[in-house]
This record gives sequence, structure tokens and C-alpha cells, in this order.
Amino acid sequence: MKKFKIIIAIILVYILFLLIFIGDYFYTIVIDSSTDKSVITCQEKKEKEDHSKETKWFLNNKKELKMTSVTGFNLSGYQFLNDRSKKWIIVIHGYGSSARDMAYYIKKFYDLGYNVFAPDLIGFGKSEGNFISMGGYDSKDMRKWIDVLNEMYDKPDIALFGISMGAATVMNTIDENLTPNVKVFIEDSGYIDAKEELRYQLKKLYNLPYFPIIPLASITTRIKAGYYIGEINAENALIDNKLPALILHGDKDGFVPVDNAKKAYDLLLSNDKHIYISKDCKHVEGAKKDAMNYWASVNKFLTKYF
Repeated sequence: MKKFKIIIAIILVYILFLLIFIGDYFYTIVIDSSTDKSVITCQEKKEKEDHSKETKWFLNNKKELKMTSVTGFNLSGYQFLNDRSKKWIIVIHGYGSSARDMAYYIKKFYDLGYNVFAPDLIGFGKSEGNFISMGGYDSKDMRKWIDVLNEMYDKPDIALFGISMGAATVMNTIDENLTPNVKVFIEDSGYIDAKEELRYQLKKLYNLPYFPIIPLASITTRIKAGYYIGEINAENALIDNKLPALILHGDKDGFVPVDNAKKAYDLLLSNDKHIYISKDCKHVEGAKKDAMNYWASVNKFLTKYF
């Protein structure tokens, strides 16, 4: 009997360590900002893009700002001042990226006549952080960045724009008791529910089930990063939203399924909502591959509501 109890105890300890390993392994792959994310970010084969001109312009024109995150990390952001307008577009990068990688979008909005601010989210670019917030803490930091711009420029009109995880950040930011000078938001290829996005990725990349991997990874994330993955869900924010909204997505998106765009549009109760789906475009590909229609939709929306 004693020997049997020892065997059971050994098995239970083994299972415990196995569960800890699984949770930590997927935390390291997805949430730990220090590890290579190419397995996740390079799923789709795309035509190579040359944005060297925009990147050079970014480096020559950026004015860096600093702020402390709600997490305590030091964050960096970059402003691009435009004499043609007092209005601001906040441009938010995606997963595994940085503000510098958004040079193409920043220059586009600048050329449309707007001032632009682009932050490095937690753990990316020059911002500190040993984990990825997936849009959670990022949305609270975005509220703080808005306060910075409000103080510096006397509450200018502000539009929010983000791609991928940056779009998820935008959708969560609209739930952060924003000041009235935030007028509109545009989200391109964002996920509504981080837990469902990870479920999709787990099945696609590894053909593994949601349970027990995502719950274990979520517990590990709570221990190491201070949040549960399931907390990052923009459904209520979209339902409660009163801002004019433009939803953008590619119909061939294999990273964040296009169903997210359709669901986001349906959740919005305001009549001031618009959606444009770029045909034959993969993840965040519409802005370049379908540039004429994409930017016409953006410009038309901003002209009408902003």
C-alpha cells in the first residue's frame, strides 16, 4: 500500500511538472518579448516590400517622447509634426513589430495632412518590458499617451489607428474613458478576443487543442506578466462604443481570420460604422496590395468624420 502511494505521488509530481512546463513553454513562445517570434509572424508568404524611403524619413523626422507605462516600464513614442494641421493620428504597430516598422503608414497619414504619433508598445522597439501585453496594458498606456498629447497640444482632435495587435489595442482603448477630443477609430486586421486568437494559432501551427494548453499558458501569463489572456477581449468595448469606426481586413488573412472584422462590425451599434475588406489580401496586406481602394476608404472616412 505504501509503495502504491509513492507511485501515485511520483505520477502526480510528474504531471504537475509537465503542466508547468507546457504553460511556461507556450508563454515563452507567445508572450515573452525576448524570444524570436518569427514562427508566429512569418506564417504567410508575402511579396518583399521596400520601405527604405519611408524608414529613412521616419528616422530623419521623428521627435521622441518618453512616458512611464501603467506597468512601470519606460516607454518610447515618436511624434511627427505637420504644419498643415492641428489634428493627430495615433498609429499603433502590431505583434513582433515597432513604431519604426510603421513608417509606411505614418508617412501616408502625414502626407494626408495630419500630425502623427507612433508609440513602441511594451517590450518592443525602444520601450522596456519583458512580456507582450497583447493589447491589454497597451490600451491603458494608450490612454496615458493621449493625456500626454492633450497636455502638450491643448486637447487636439485625435484619431486612433492600429494594425493587427495594434488594432486590438485600439479596440480595447475605446473602453478607457477617453476624452471627447478622441473622435474616431480605424482598426486593420485586429483580433477581438486574444484567447480565441491563440486558440486559432495553436490549432493552425501545432494542431493542438485549446485545453489544457491555453488555460495553462494563461495562468503562467498571470504569474509572470500580471494578466490572464482571457481578459483581453474587446466585445464590450465595441458594443459600448459611440465613436465613428472603420473596420479594415484582408479576405485571405491567415493570421487573424477575417471573421474578426465581420464580428467587430456587427458588435458596433452606432450607425457611423464602415467596413472595407480587401480582396485577395493576406494579413495587413491591404494597405499596400490594395492601396488605391484601401487608402480611398481611409481618406473618405477621415474626411467625413474627422
